[in-house]
Amino acid sequence: MKIALIGVGSRGFNVYGSILNRTSGVTISALCDISQVRLQEASKSFNVPSDAAYLNEDDFFNAGVLGDGLVIASMDHDHYRHVMKALNTGYKYILLEKPVSDVIAETEEIARVAKEKGTTILVCHVLRYSRFYKTIHDIIVSGRIGEPVTINHEENIAYWHFAHSFVRGNWRNAAVSHPLLYAKTCHDFDLLYWFANSKFKSAKSFGSLKYFIKENAPENCADRCLDGCKYLDSCAYSVKNLYFDTKSPLGWGLYPAIGKNNPTQSERYDALKRADNPYGRCVYKCDNDLDDHKSVLIEFQNGVTATLNVTAFSKDCHRRIHIMGTHGEILGDDADNYITVNVFGQKKKGIFDCNYNKVKIGPPGSGHLGGDTGICDSFVKIIAGKPVNPDYLTTIDVTLEGHRIVDAAEHS
Repeated sequence: MKIALIGVGSRGFNVYGSILNRTSGVTISALCDISQVRLQEASKSFNVPSDAAYLNEDDFFNAGVLGDGLVIASMDHDHYRHVMKALNTGYKYILLEKPVSDVIAETEEIARVAKEKGTTILVCHVLRYSRFYKTIHDIIVSGRIGEPVTINHEENIAYWHFAHSFVRGNWRNAAVSHPLLYAKTCHDFDLLYWFANSKFKSAKSFGSLKYFIKENAPENCADRCLDGCKYLDSCAYSVKNLYFDTKSPLGWGLYPAIGKNNPTQSERYDALKRADNPYGRCVYKCDNDLDDHKSVLIEFQNGVTATLNVTAFSKDCHRRIHIMGTHGEILGDDADNYITVNVFGQKKKGIFDCNYNKVKIGPPGSGHLGGDTGICDSFVKIIAGKPVNPDYLTTIDVTLEGHRIVDAAEHS
């Protein structure tokens, strides 16, 4: 099986490309990216010949169908253009990085054209492919907690992740990427739609860019961390603490920030010292405009209500969820390996309370709790004609409803 890939940045190269390249029976057949450096590194890693590595997207698509499937992992604003070109070129299986588009009419057009052409598009809402969230879904479907009534969900982005991706990085600005709910939390809207099992009725959101602004910059701090800033050691957001400390959780962020995997300390310094490298800037002096906190209230057509709180201000990157049903409740933190299920009205140790049950999930797996591998596995199975449970798939039609919720929340 041959898979072509457009966009070989952090997700395209280090995640989807690398996973598929390790998958038995799969060959990366062609690549496309606007960066010569990234293209050369990916070509070498995936054994792609130079005549199948394209710097120009028109050359890539004009070459025709270059694989049994296509992975689109380009930047957010490129997704609509690239998927439409892929559909018109004749690709029948597409794995598309999220979000599809922040223009709902474009997502609707993609869904319509894909149906007309008989093309299967999986959108990378990878959390649905993790064991943790599959287990929550299966408990709900089993009827164990009755009918869901209320869902409280929170996404804690983590201060270091937010600073890297949404202040300094590629998703810092809605003009460059998308608004926060599209760029980061469309994962979560997909989960809420899946758990509520209903189309939405209305959505309302509140939020702002509160902290990462010039007014909060420490007195006399430098514009760039490595330009003699006196807060280099003490600032939690300094590049020294985030990119030089080998114990920093931002190991996965080195590729976009430094330009290569496994850089030396000297290479890190040289890259972040460059005036054209956005990752070397003070977090209070960037061109970011995405909200750093957001609260969303959703009403679904079946009466389920849900709240989503997303914040930059947490130590760790994790999600917590509390689903309250007519007969019981589910509580979970995806940084843990357990989900707690309480069923009402059952005796526990002689006390009329709830039946307490901690469901052991097992090792969560790497990359979005194993969801990165899970979606690649599903993509390969679909291309090969092997059976896959459709309830676990994030096809373009499923994604369309989740994106409609995001759109309503953002425009509220």
